[in-house]
Amino acid sequence: MTDRNMVTRRKALATIGAGSLAGVAGCLGGSSSTLRFLGFGGNTQESQMEIFERWADDSEYEIEGTSAGGTTEMISMIQQNPGDFDIVALNDTGMAQAAAEDEPILEPIDVDDVPNYTDNIRDGAQDLTFLVEDGDTIGLIRENGATGYAYNTELVDRELTSWDDIKDDEFDGELALLDRAVDRFSNCAVAIDADINDAADDEALLEDVIDEAEAQNENCFSYWSDGATSIQYLRQENATVCEAWGGRVLALQEDGYDHIEYVMPEEGAMAWTDTLAVVDGTENRETVHELLDFTYERENLIDMSDAMNYTVQIEDPPEEMTDLPDYAPVEDLAFRDWSKILPLQDEWSEQFQEVKQT
Repeated sequence: MTDRNMVTRRKALATIGAGSLAGVAGCLGGSSSTLRFLGFGGNTQESQMEIFERWADDSEYEIEGTSAGGTTEMISMIQQNPGDFDIVALNDTGMAQAAAEDEPILEPIDVDDVPNYTDNIRDGAQDLTFLVEDGDTIGLIRENGATGYAYNTELVDRELTSWDDIKDDEFDGELALLDRAVDRFSNCAVAIDADINDAADDEALLEDVIDEAEAQNENCFSYWSDGATSIQYLRQENATVCEAWGGRVLALQEDGYDHIEYVMPEEGAMAWTDTLAVVDGTENRETVHELLDFTYERENLIDMSDAMNYTVQIEDPPEEMTDLPDYAPVEDLAFRDWSKILPLQDEWSEQFQEVKQT
């Protein structure tokens, strides 16, 4: 883990899953000439499917896309529909949850059969703990971003730069936050210059984190659980300030909402990572590896990053990627220690419910 204090706007990025949750229709089941992909929906899934379809155009296979409303639903869909999916996009939270299940969810990936991955993705990004299990690669890092916040510059007459700013009385009833316990506590830890991994085994520090969550809750009128809702709040001016994902806000700006400004708080912000993984029991293992290798061609990775508005950890990234609002190379990121965090998720969820009721 890198030193959080070595970075400025990229400082203290603590990876946690997040992802776009809007639906993209797909069909369960299918023949052996159909590869079935389970993703988060929304812009990330659309961008991924564009790359998959490039490959399908030159093959005898079709790609079917199905979306889920989050990692828990994804894992449940795989468990309840054995054999219905070949490849899945899971965030790092989902990777940790899948690894903790009694029955296998994912199967190892033979990276020798995905040479574009090992050639084009930064070395430090290939061996993150949630991508490797017992020495086997079980997930390939795809894109990553951060969860800062956005605000309406037409309704705010000053520049917002920190987590302290969102606690100002002027935003009473005008703030929306992300409705996930670990995510919220992670950003609150960053806000008080702490590491959420340390809070996992330090009760006093965790209390400080919870105190910060309660302070940020004071102005909050709503918690959102999917990225589409966060953007709706900003677009319709339900929220003046809204915790948000940088890529989503950039897409909103590209739609003409230039007055919505994304903030990477000066204290730092929680980062997240999405991955591609092979579903256990797929009948198309060799073909899935071919699809993955195509996906990780440099040109396809750059196109996918451009479409998603998020970072892909490629070697020698182009300027359009380094200019993204929450760009950071993997060496500047501090990652979640899921061996500490995962066992505490239920407990933290209960504490987070208490925060929201204060």
